[in-house]
Amino acid sequence: MAETPLDRSHAAMETAPDDDALRLRFFDALAGAELVLLLDAEADGEAITPRTFPLDGTAYVLAFDTEERLASFAGAIAPYAALSGRALAPKLAGEGLGLALNPQVAPSATFLLPE
Repeated sequence: MAETPLDRSHAAMETAPDDDALRLRFFDALAGAELVLLLDAEADGEAITPRTFPLDGTAYVLAFDTEERLASFAGAIAPYAALSGRALAPKLAGEGLGLALNPQVAPSATFLLPE
């Protein structure tokens, strides 16, 4: 799969973990990215139920920066909702959920705590 802007900004951040500017650039790229959120079932109008999984006592939703990455992770066609990182963040914070970004399918794979 092709490298994405999130892959590039994540790689830059990883090379200098103490550089606040690079970290903020990654979060800015994440906020502006269109993410595909893995769902438990097809959306019912505006209502969606993200698939969650627990890890170390925290529930995470699964989001990917391309449909191909979601399909690769799921292993088949799976229900999803597309929304920007900016739109997703307050929904997760309100529910106390973390974000698993591109798990197992990209160099930008990362887990973000609810905080």
